[in-house]
Parts: sequence; structure tokens; C-alpha cells
Amino acid sequence: MDIQALTSARLRMHNCVMQLCKHEYLAVSFFLVALTLLIHGKALNGSWRWDDGAHLNFAEAVSPWQYFFIPKIAQTFSGANVSPWNALFYDINLSLFGMETTGHYAHLLLVVAAGAILFYAVLRQWLAPLPAAVGAMALLLGKPTFHIAAGLMHGHYATGFAFTMLAILGWARYLRDGQKIWWIVSVLSYLLATTCKEVYVPLVLLLFFLPVGTWSQRARALLPFILVAALYTGWRYWLLGRLVGGYSQGSFDAHAAANQFLRIPHLLIGSGPESIILLTVLIALLLWANAQKYLNRFLIAVTFILIFLPLLPLTAFPGINAPDRYLFVPWIAFSALLATILPRNSFTPTSLIITTLTLVTLICLHAQERQALKPNLVYWDTLYRFALSADKKRQAIFVATEFGGSDDGYKRLVLTGARSTADRLTPRAQAGRLRIVDESGRGLYRVQATGMQLFEYSDEHMQPMSSQRIAEKLPGLPRMEQPKGIPLKVDVVFASGMLNWDFGPYEGDYLIHHQPRASAPHTYTLSNKGKTPWIENHPLRFSFCRGDIADDFDACSPVLEFNFESSKTGSWQGIVLPSAVN
Repeated sequence: MDIQALTSARLRMHNCVMQLCKHEYLAVSFFLVALTLLIHGKALNGSWRWDDGAHLNFAEAVSPWQYFFIPKIAQTFSGANVSPWNALFYDINLSLFGMETTGHYAHLLLVVAAGAILFYAVLRQWLAPLPAAVGAMALLLGKPTFHIAAGLMHGHYATGFAFTMLAILGWARYLRDGQKIWWIVSVLSYLLATTCKEVYVPLVLLLFFLPVGTWSQRARALLPFILVAALYTGWRYWLLGRLVGGYSQGSFDAHAAANQFLRIPHLLIGSGPESIILLTVLIALLLWANAQKYLNRFLIAVTFILIFLPLLPLTAFPGINAPDRYLFVPWIAFSALLATILPRNSFTPTSLIITTLTLVTLICLHAQERQALKPNLVYWDTLYRFALSADKKRQAIFVATEFGGSDDGYKRLVLTGARSTADRLTPRAQAGRLRIVDESGRGLYRVQATGMQLFEYSDEHMQPMSSQRIAEKLPGLPRMEQPKGIPLKVDVVFASGMLNWDFGPYEGDYLIHHQPRASAPHTYTLSNKGKTPWIENHPLRFSFCRGDIADDFDACSPVLEFNFESSKTGSWQGIVLPSAVN
């Protein structure tokens, strides 16, 4: 064969390889999207769940720039974390789909699939196609991933994961090929990931230890990431008023933290026959990979520290007691480790048997978690659907403590939040508020005084409660007496395009009935102090109620109106007599 023919053959082979690579990523992308729908597609039939109502109410009432940059408003959403993309996820979906949950879940599953595809692309920077594909499949089959895909309140976890994978992919491609566009993509992706959840911030420390490029190249390329991390630190301090910490309840106990960490393997893979098989396979693969010198033990140690250090505060509150969102990042690391320790010669009989056995056990574990979580999902779907369709003048909801322990007003907050959001988005919505009664009897006085029918969850349906049933669930509750006069006051100031408010003397939340003359009235909840953009020539017309007693009695101001063209300030104060009837 002459040189020209040999060159031509090599060129054809190169083109074939390039085409094969293109087809590989396209085929894997279609496969992972299909697998995401197969595993998690039932979420498309779900309703709102868990914290959704509170997040909907917040996102619809507040602008993104406010919860990204105004401390008071950001702390209203969460005083424990800096995760504004959580609210932004709802904001985007509300603008696209309104209260139609199918669109919201489609967005979530699309992000989960995109994250799996990018995870595969990241693994392919170091691994063969089959191990990388197994890693991506393991990710989708994991218990934490099922929790993520089953709840819209986890959208920021999925989005942050996709941004993080894109950041790692861009980092690896830049250090290999030297194309600065990948470097820019990586930095911007990391920046966006930090706005999703704090668990993705430590990526800046992990990148430096990934085996790509030289140490000096990594050090130079890391500088903008360090700048992003520094900006994040200042931004976090600006919004929360502290550099570290999160949930403030509980106190850290080293012994309790160690016990919770030791339970993590059990939470992730269980202890049944399937779990024992999977654990046996994993140990055997780890020993084999270590003998073959496939393991980067230093990188594994660094990853372990970066993953588990942020989990320490969670051991104090709320505790690591389920394979839910808190273990999502550990499961990502587990999936990557699994892909790494699989045999490099992917298509030998032994390799295929090990791969098949691993995937079968993961499928079994996923099926178990799906069955375990199903009652909780049905419960919340049923509650929310009834809350959104109830006749507010005739029907009320009784909430017990199943599926979540002590209520402490949580279910009232989320259910009324979802209904008030839906009402604001619905022309000619029914007036009034959704009434919720809890096991302390809060809200019962108004329901009985107005002759409303109380409903409770039973056998996957909302069932009407008889007088006898109410007496069984709320035994020995004394009849609540109507309180005497309640002092209320408000001060408003218009300055530099911002409307500042200060309600009092109570320092909790207030229920606001905004009544503009040219559009439909809105009802929503505000903290006692805050600010929002306002147009000077728009009069402010509203009444406000004490948020802590408004479930049984209306303690509301008269309708107030302030015109900022004539005066930049306004105030009102008075004593209101609570009423038990609308």
C-alpha cells in the first residue's frame, strides 16, 4: 500500500471515529431521556407536594431581583440557606405554565435528564462508554434522585447539578483542548450553580484535584473560580448576615452526627438481599480496582471531605434520616465511583455479568423506595387538589400529623399559599380564604360559626367529617372566646421608586388584601417590614390583618388608600374588633 492510500485510509478511519463519537452522544442522550421518563415519568401526573404552596406564594408575589439581592426578602424565603434559584424555578414555571403542574414537572424531568446526560459526558472524559453509561443509569435509579424528581421543591437541586456537571465538563475540555470558550462556559456554570444550592459551592476545591492538565495549568485556570467563590461568600454574608451555618434549630452533637453518618450506606442501599448482593459486588470491584491501581485515593479522600463536611450541620437539624435530597450529592459521588471501578474491558462476559447484576440490584432498590414513598405522594397530591378546588365558603380542611410529624402550622401555610396563588392567577376568583383546622383546634371556631363542612384525608380521598368524628379527633377542646380589640398600625414611605412598609405592633406576618381600583384584588402574606418597587402615580389601596389570629377571627384594618403624588409618606393606626364571620 502506498503512502497516499495509507493516508487516505487513516483519514477515513478518523472521520468514522468522529462520526461514531457524535452518534454516541446523541444515542446516549436519547437513551437517558427515555430512561428518565421511564423511571420518573409518573411525576407528570402529580400535583403540588410538600413546600410547594409556600414557594408558589412567595415566587408569585416577589420579583427575582428582590430575593436575589434584598436581605429582608431573601430571609423571608429562607433564613437558613442561600438558594434563590429555588424560588426562580417556580417563577419561571409560573410564567410558562401557570398552576398547571404537568408543565412544572416536565421542566423538572428535563433538567434531571440534562444532568444525567452531562454526568455521562463528564465520566467519558476519563472512562469508556459502558462504565460511563452505567454511572449515569445508577444516578437516575438512586433513591435520592427519585426524591428529587418527585418534588418541584427540589428543582434547584437538579438545576444546580446540571450546572455543576457542565462546569466540570468545560473545565476538562479546556485543559485538554485549550479552547477558552469551554473555560468561560465552566466559570459561568459554576457561578449559576452557586445560586442553586450551597452544596455545589465546594466544586471550586474539587476542580483543582481532577486529573486533567498539569498542576500549574489547573492553578492558573482556577483563578476565576476562586473569584466566583469569593463573590459568593460576600453575597451570602450580605443576604444572611453570617458566613457559615444554616438551620439554627438543634445543637450539634458529635456522637449523634457519627451515628447518622454511619447510617448513610443503609439509607442509600438498604439491608435486604439485593443490598447485600450490591454491597458484595462493590467491595469486590473496589478491591480489584485498587489492585489494578485504577483508584485515585487522594481524589477520593478530597471528594469525601467536600461531600460530607456540609452535611455536619444537618445532623443537628433536621437530621439525616431518609435517602432524600440531603443525600443527593453523596449519591452522585457513589455513581461516579461505581463507574470508575467497573472493569475497563467493558464487553467481556465477566464485565457484562457484573454490570447486569449491579443494575438489577439498583432497579430493585429503586422499586422499594418508590413503594415506600407512594403513600406520602398520594397524601400530598390529594390534599393540594382538594385545597385548590374547595368551595371556600362551604368547605374547610382538617390536617393531622401523618406524613411529617408535628404540624406547627406547616400544612396551613403551604395549602393556603397554593390556593392564594391560584386565586391571584385566576380572573374572578372566589373571595375569602381557605380555612384549615389542625389538631390543636386552631381554625375550628370559624368553621363551626359559619356552618362549614370539614373534610379530612382518608383512604386516598378527602372525606367529610361528621360531628362525632370531629369530637373524636378534637376531644375536650374548649370553645374559643372571641378576643377583644386588637391594635394595628402601618407606616408606608415612597422613596427612589421603592415602597417601604412597616406593620405593627405585632412583628410577625400580616395578611394583605390589595384592592387596586383598575384590576382584581389580591390577597397575600407579607412580613411586618419590607420594600418593593412602586410607581409614584399609582395609589396604594389595601387592608391588612394580623396573620397569627386570622384563622379564627378577622382582625383587619379598614380599607386604606395612600396617594404618593401628594405625599411620600402615609400612616394609620387603630383598634379593630375581631369578627368570626366574613
